[in-house]
Amino acid sequence: MKVLELLVNEYGFKGRHLGGSRKPDGIVYSTTLEDNFGIIVDTKAYSEGYSLPISQADEMERYVRENSNRDEEVNPNKWWENFSEEVKKYYFVFISGSFKGKFEEQLRRLSMTTGVNGSAVNVVNLLLGAEKIRSGEMTIEELERAMFNNSEFILKY
Repeated sequence: MKVLELLVNEYGFKGRHLGGSRKPDGIVYSTTLEDNFGIIVDTKAYSEGYSLPISQADEMERYVRENSNRDEEVNPNKWWENFSEEVKKYYFVFISGSFKGKFEEQLRRLSMTTGVNGSAVNVVNLLLGAEKIRSGEMTIEELERAMFNNSEFILKY
């Protein structure tokens, strides 16, 4: 999965592609910060833009809750064990070519129901973020503060 490779190889996160039944597309996490964080990643490929339908927001809500509760009776595949044990703070992100419609309402609702902040990131901004991290123009801590505000993450060129 190219998105996860980018997050690992260019942003410097640890992580892996998961996918499959009852698992998010992937997870990544920081390892070099005083306060490391993890991200539950869901990637969407829609040529006309992605609107984040409620069914897919509900799926992410389930992943966030499974990660918080870590109950193998609820989900015996225990995908959350792919996060480092040092990670205590989590976010969620939807990554797509572009977004449309009322997706930010879904992001805010998801955050309100789970207590976890998230973001929507289009591919252009994902690549810009990688460039800014690699060049030293932005740190992972700055990225964390800017990205996870329950809205679309947009960087200036």
